[in-house]
Amino acid sequence: MVCLSGYNYEVLLKNTTLEECEKLIMENSEDVYLVPGGYKVRDLMLMGTVSPVGFSGSDIIFQFTKPCFGLFVLKLKNETEEIERLRNQYKIDKNVKKIK
Repeated sequence: MVCLSGYNYEVLLKNTTLEECEKLIMENSEDVYLVPGGYKVRDLMLMGTVSPVGFSGSDIIFQFTKPCFGLFVLKLKNETEEIERLRNQYKIDKNVKKIK
């Protein structure tokens, strides 16, 4: 299981595929960005070549890879400040693409 002590989160999907992750994030977010691997949401580093990150109200919905356990879709709750930080970061990075 994903160990995220100290975070207010919910697991939306586990042991899933890249396609299922992106579909769920697209369906449940107002804004969605594709970010390169290595980006961080709070202190969680995103793995892979690109990862979808969505914003829904004050929540962040994103694909998280846990080695040996597979792909998860997580929702970090009540992250208004982190959403603002990420939006500002994404605006200036040409490697980030807004897809919704």
